[in-house]
Amino acid sequence: MPAETTEETTKQTAERQLGTTTFPLARIKRLIKEDKDISLISTDATFCITYAAELFIEYLVSEALDKAKQEKRKSVFYKDLAKVVKDVEPFEFLEDVIPTTMTLKAAIEKRKQVLNEDTPAKKQKTDPVQEEEEEDEDEEENKMEEDTAMEENTEQKELKS
Repeated sequence: MPAETTEETTKQTAERQLGTTTFPLARIKRLIKEDKDISLISTDATFCITYAAELFIEYLVSEALDKAKQEKRKSVFYKDLAKVVKDVEPFEFLEDVIPTTMTLKAAIEKRKQVLNEDTPAKKQKTDPVQEEEEEDEDEEENKMEEDTAMEENTEQKELKS
């Protein structure tokens, strides 16, 4: 008997019984209940969320498979998923979770650029408390200069008298 092809396996998966899911409902329900805002969830709602998650993953993987086929491969790698996340708009929200990989050299260069960009910004930004203290010091210096000038004027007047 010949081995089943990928297409036959896909058809069998697509023809699953109505009302069943690939993911275990109990596990999905447990994940949903981890949200402190949700105390109870119906079985129907759990089923809908589970089915939606399956469709989402199926779409993500099919897009990644298309990327792999463009490079004449049958296997999906991380880089294919990362390209999908970067290129396909509905998956852009996953950019922090599935970032594009880069070489160590590129990562070091990017880090240097970020650090160099932050340095001038830090110099421009000043602490409001520090600014206030500097203003107070300036005021004190001005008062001291005024006092000194007044004392000198008083001394000069006394000497003239």
